Amino acid sequence: MKKNLAVWTLFGLALLVNPNLACSSNDDEEDFTYSEQDMKAVVLGEWQGTAELDGESVAFTLSLAQASAKSQTQSISAPPFQPQCGSRSFVKPAAACISMSEMLLAGIITSDHPLLDGAVTGNAVAHRTLAPSGLHLELEDGARLVGSIKDQAISEGEVLADQPLGTFTLSRP
Repeated sequence: MKKNLAVWTLFGLALLVNPNLACSSNDDEEDFTYSEQDMKAVVLGEWQGTAELDGESVAFTLSLAQASAKSQTQSISAPPFQPQCGSRSFVKPAAACISMSEMLLAGIITSDHPLLDGAVTGNAVAHRTLAPSGLHLELEDGARLVGSIKDQAISEGEVLADQPLGTFTLSRP
């Protein structure tokens, strides 16, 4: 019993000295198969899409740029981003280690439908590979566009508010 307590105490002290010990990777950059430029090429720029809202097909365009805290080229700023320091989890630390990249986005969506017209902010998230990358955008009225980018397209995106409002697809023009 005392031996088990000594082992757990030693392990706890090792984690206290180096909390990253629970994560197996010793160099996060080696985990990724893409660069920042690769992610920009996949996510940023012009998109054309169609949404199915209330049985109506709505054409729209989307222009995405990388957001920054204060951008001179955009009239809107990135959503607030704060590192999660000092948090705790009741999940085993090794299971909580996930390699991912996040790119903050800002842009404009344009259509004849009022729900899909205006400024958007959000992010794109990719794990060790770029395919698929998650896209999460929020409009000023709180509606959200959520989907996965794969092969320069989104084929099964969702338009959400408090409840699902419809679906959308996006591709490069």
